Formats: sequence, C-alpha cells, structure tokens
Amino acid sequence: MVNQLNALDEKSINRGFYFICFGAFFIMLSLATHLPAYPHILAEFKLDAGYAVWMQLGLALGLTGFQPLLGWLGDSFGLKLVILIGAIFMVLGSLMVAFSPAFWILVIGLFLKGVAGAAVAPAGVAYAGKFMVGDKRGKAIGTFMAFTMIGALFGPLISGAFVDTMGWTSSFLLTACLGALAFILFLTVPSVVVEERKKLDYLGVLFVLVVLTGLLTIPTFINNYGFTSGMWLPSFAVFAISLVLLIIVEKRQKAPLLDINYARNRNFWVPNLIAALIFIGYSGVMYILTFFVQDVQGKAATTVGVLQMAIFLGSSLAAFFSGRIIKRFSARFMLGIGIALFASGIIMLTMVNIETSFLYLFISMGLIGVGSGFNTPVIKAIIVSDANPERINVVTFTNTVIESIAQRLGASFALVAVALFAARGNQIGAMANTSLIFIGLIVLALGFLILIPNRINGIHENSEGVKDLERTGLEDDRTTGST
Repeated sequence: MVNQLNALDEKSINRGFYFICFGAFFIMLSLATHLPAYPHILAEFKLDAGYAVWMQLGLALGLTGFQPLLGWLGDSFGLKLVILIGAIFMVLGSLMVAFSPAFWILVIGLFLKGVAGAAVAPAGVAYAGKFMVGDKRGKAIGTFMAFTMIGALFGPLISGAFVDTMGWTSSFLLTACLGALAFILFLTVPSVVVEERKKLDYLGVLFVLVVLTGLLTIPTFINNYGFTSGMWLPSFAVFAISLVLLIIVEKRQKAPLLDINYARNRNFWVPNLIAALIFIGYSGVMYILTFFVQDVQGKAATTVGVLQMAIFLGSSLAAFFSGRIIKRFSARFMLGIGIALFASGIIMLTMVNIETSFLYLFISMGLIGVGSGFNTPVIKAIIVSDANPERINVVTFTNTVIESIAQRLGASFALVAVALFAARGNQIGAMANTSLIFIGLIVLALGFLILIPNRINGIHENSEGVKDLERTGLEDDRTTGST
C-alpha cells in the first residue's frame, strides 16, 4: 500500500475519487430506471406480471454473477479497467433493451446493465479502503454511497416521467447516453500500476456462476410452477452442491477468486449477514410498491418514481451524514439506530390499504431509506477494516455480491408475492402481508448486533494507525477478529 500511495499524491487520490463518484452517479441512475417501465414492458409484449421475474433474473445474474471476477480484475489490472468496462456495458445493455425485437433479447440487455452496475457499485468503497484511513475513509465511503444513492434517487423519477410522456423505450435511450458520459469521466481516473498480477481462478469463476444461477432461479420456478410443485428443487440442489464444491476449490487455491479465509472473519460475515437481511426487505418493498401504486391504486408511473425518490433521498442523505459521524460513535450503536428507523418504515406498510394516502407512503419510504442509508457506511467500513489492501477489490466486490443477491432475492420474492396475491384476487394484501415477513427478518438482524465490534479498524484510528478511542469516547472492544 505504501508504494501505491507514493505513486499517487493526495491531490491525485482525491481527484480520482470524485471522478469515480460522479461516474457512479450516472451508472446507478441508469440502473434505477427500469422499475417504472416494468408494467409497460409486460403490456407491450402481452405478458402477465409473473414474467417480470425473468427480467429481474437477467438483471440479477448481471449484478451478481461476475462481481467476483470483476474484483479479481481490479486487483490484477487496476480498478480503472473495471469501471470502464462497466460504462461500456451500460451503453450496450441499454441499447439492446430499447431496440429489442423480442422479450428474451430484452432480458439479455438487462443482464448487461446488471454487469455495469456490478462493475461500478463497489468501486468507491474499494478505492477508499485502499488509499484512505480514519476520518477520510469514513467520509469517503459515506460520500460515495451518497452519490450512488442520489443517482438511484433520480432514476425512478426521471424514468417515470419519460415512460409517461414518451414511452418506456425512451428511458433506456437516456441510460445509454448516461453510460457514455460515465465512460468519459472514468477515463480521467488516474491509473495505478499493479505490482503483482494474480493467476485467474477459472474454477472459482465457473462455480460462482453455477452457484448464483441455481440460487437466483429458485424464485423463478416457484413463480411459474408454484412452491408445492417441487420444480424449484433442482435449482436448490444445483445451488447447494455447487456451493460446497466452490468452498472446497477455493480453499485449495493460492489466489482464490473469493477470499475464503477472510470470509471467516467476524468483521466480514456478520455485517454482510445483517446487510443481506435488511436488503431483502429494502428491495422487496420497492418492487411491491410499483405494482401496488399502479395496479391497485391506479396511479401513474411518475407517482411510483416520486415514492421511490423518498427511499433514495433518505438513503443518500443518511449515508452522507453517517460517514461524517461514524468516528464519534460505536459501530453497534450506529447500526442499532439505522435498523430501528428501517423497521419503523416497514411497520407502517403493514397497515396500508387502497385508500392509503400518498403522504403516508412517502413517510414510510423515507424512513426505510434513512434507516438503510444510515447503516451503509458502517457496514462497508467494518467489512474492509481487516482486509488485505492487495485483495481489497475482491473483498469489496464479494460484499456487493452478497448485497446484490439479497436485493435480487427480495425483488424476486416480491414479484412472486404480487403474482400469487393477484391470482387470489387480493392484490391489496401483497404489500401488508409481505411486510410482516420483512419485519421477521429485521428482528433476526437485530439478534446479530451483539457480534458487531464497537471499534472499527481504519476508522477509529488516526492517520498513523494509533487508537483514537479516547477522543471518540468509545470503549476498547476486543471482540473483533475471526471466529
């Protein structure tokens, strides 16, 4: 890491970070535009709501299947190459969706858009974890997450307006232009010479793809054939068997695609588990909201965009604020506050009905966004706290894989719930009843708070690496490390 810091002065590091932030803003904005278009896409291709699961599957495979490989590319060839790939895939995927002559080609386009998000979403965290410490790291992580969430904030709103006025294809032409703009910004990020390139773990790449394909197709088969049919069991078997083989293969690799050793560290798996439980509800709520507002309440796609804006606005502001105060409070306290705020928003959704006001839904979405965003910098900081700087991209991209899987499972679960309740003639119950399940996941997440350290390495230390607990008022927590 010292050599890397010598190669770049502080000004270059900061300039590169903000170019990544602005580029990520455009990519995440582009990634968030598809939701308001879903009902219109299905209507054009004369398909029912259940087919939205296939669109979601294409996006999910792109977001998750290649993130470990992208992390390896970042460690071996530099982060700049990875984010440039992401911008290119956003342009290609958007154009493929906009001009798709068939539904399945559209799914492939969404897959490419997912790969673009996978390449860019962890970039700022990896950059901050490699080059920054103390207050600078906390502020950088909070700032980057705020940029990505602000992008997601405007995505549904802009897309809803485009869909309502110019048709759903116009929103994807817009994202192609935004991808090109991100590419130009990423070109200005300084290149960092990688001292040692690691051999690609081909078996790891293969088994990761098989694991994720098996996992992500489970909701698809449940939606198409029903849970009692058992048609989802082969996917579950593929997932379980390939996961075991993946762990065996990765343990034998000198430079594994997934850092299995670090995965056993409590500072990796506990915050990832909490994030996954939260993100299932976070994503699931947004997808149910789309169909509830448009199909049940009969409101325009722009209304969905404004409500989703409340989520992303709350997330971005909370992440920005959280990154600036993270050093003053214990990680456990910060996460507890965030989870409580998130839970309050979900609880409100258990009482919705067809007459529920826009203001009520807006407040609920805002609380969900604030709670989730407040937690994000804390979780990211804990995850990179003990990571090897030479493997920082693998660690951060693996974390994003887990979060993306949780979000995709939440989205797929929500779409399945919408289809099931619609089939029973009770679309109103999809929102309220599914929210009860999300509350159960929140309670489970609270149970893991005891395993979160109070002090975060790399945050609650000064730039020389000296413990700075006296000034922050934190206890010296010795519970960190591997289990």
